[in-house]
Amino acid sequence: MVYKATQDIVGRVMPLLDLLATRTVDKARLLQYLSARSGVDWGVLEFMFEVPDDLIEFDRMLTFRDRASGAEHRIRYPSCLPTEIEPLVLEEYKRLAGGRVLTVMDLDLFNHFFGATHCAHCRWNDTTNWQIHRECHFEGKPVNYEPVED
Repeated sequence: MVYKATQDIVGRVMPLLDLLATRTVDKARLLQYLSARSGVDWGVLEFMFEVPDDLIEFDRMLTFRDRASGAEHRIRYPSCLPTEIEPLVLEEYKRLAGGRVLTVMDLDLFNHFFGATHCAHCRWNDTTNWQIHRECHFEGKPVNYEPVED
């Protein structure tokens, strides 16, 4: 049953991972990092420390401790995750992983991914079409996108 639950969560968060990473290894590191950070917020893990950048050769390395077993896990910060949107991505991961119904992607995160490429050129891009925008935010991608005709 645990395997099925894990599979369900990965299925729900995969579209988010796909927006940030193209390589499988980057998606795996991103999933591991977001799971660990969420585990801290959910009380399952404890953040122990981060190895400073000048002490390691490539990436930031973080250590988490499992509260139940005491086991420590070293996790590399995913290079595909820009630090400026990390809090938004973490909240989106928790929203998707939690499986809550009728929730929407944060507007700032949606605009980060789709504002310039889709929303700015969409025929529905005005405040009177809020329901159309909400459907896109609910889906986490531009489902109602129709380019403006020149």
